[in-house]
Amino acid sequence: MSDRAVFLAAFLTLVLAVAGAFALPELFIHELLTAAIFVVIAVMVFFGDDKFPYMLGMVAPIIWIIFSLLTGGLFTDLAAMLRFLSGKPSAPLETPLHGFAYLTSLLLVAVSYRAWNKEVTDKFFGRIFGLTVVISLIWVGVIFFWQFHQFSAGTPAH
Repeated sequence: MSDRAVFLAAFLTLVLAVAGAFALPELFIHELLTAAIFVVIAVMVFFGDDKFPYMLGMVAPIIWIIFSLLTGGLFTDLAAMLRFLSGKPSAPLETPLHGFAYLTSLLLVAVSYRAWNKEVTDKFFGRIFGLTVVISLIWVGVIFFWQFHQFSAGTPAH
């Protein structure tokens, strides 16, 4: 295993996203699509890869948070988390797990950056960076099209 902190942060984000899938069965596929990238990161770190999962651990959560910010989900999820922490009830299609997943994904960015600086000698903005940006944009694109599909079908999208 490469870096235990990266593995732990990716696995914790994965668990929170999958728990959100079970907490909101209406959004099950959406939450599993969201968790997919964190499975990839955790598995690659577990099997000893260092360059690609560290860069993916830095790029993917940032693109996911920007996407959530642009679609309005970020503030809704953080508000649900804050309501949970203050002891207030949540709305029907809200769970505090998403807010916690955002926080652990930011932790993943921080520990991936630390691990990259500690273990990798390649330049930061290179081929691996470009590849992870493309993969992250494809991942977020799949999530976006799933949301669009759910919204056009009349099902609430997250």
